[in-house]
Amino acid sequence: MGTALSVRGSAPDKPGGSRTATRGGRLGRLLPLLAVVLAGLTALPARAQDRAPDALFGLPLVVREGGWARYLNTSPDGPEQFVIKVGGPGRHEGKRGRWILLELDVPAAGRVGFDFLVEGDRFSAKSVLLMRLRVPGQPPKDTPAPFNQPGAHRQPHPLRESTETLAGRKLAVKEYSYAGGITAQWSAAVPALGLVRVSGTQSFQLEAFGVGGDPWKDATAAGR
Repeated sequence: MGTALSVRGSAPDKPGGSRTATRGGRLGRLLPLLAVVLAGLTALPARAQDRAPDALFGLPLVVREGGWARYLNTSPDGPEQFVIKVGGPGRHEGKRGRWILLELDVPAAGRVGFDFLVEGDRFSAKSVLLMRLRVPGQPPKDTPAPFNQPGAHRQPHPLRESTETLAGRKLAVKEYSYAGGITAQWSAAVPALGLVRVSGTQSFQLEAFGVGGDPWKDATAAGR
């Protein structure tokens, strides 16, 4: 993937020794993975790092305590599977929000987490108060307002409503379009971001969802 989604304040640590350089290099390798996942989550093509993307997110959250959704990446880039979970309430600089947790397995790093503290009822550029990077064996790395850039907040365009069957369950689905010929399907039955399928430059689809338990337990062998 030739370009990456811009994330404010996310440059790797400056070299100050072999240990620091290793940590910075690892973080640097993780950010393109985040860009690929977020490009799909936002239903947008990635843009150059010095420019804001055309739009970000804009779909309603589905807040269910202990809820999760596991996705299969159908694009050639990025992790084969990832999980999005509903976290607990949080606060940043006097503002209240809800943590939305994204997890993916990274070779040589382990299970990495990108946690987003979201204010309000939609996952949008302006509503993400804080992004927290979690890497095994390292302290968390926080980035305030990582996507709140000029031109980054636009609403999706509703297309149609339909019914999808997943794992024997029928879901009422709403479909939205974005710039660049990208479409996203959303359902109020799916915890966290509500996403069922994203098609376009970066694409992925819902594999399983639930409330409670281990979302990685029954992950397919291809994604482990």
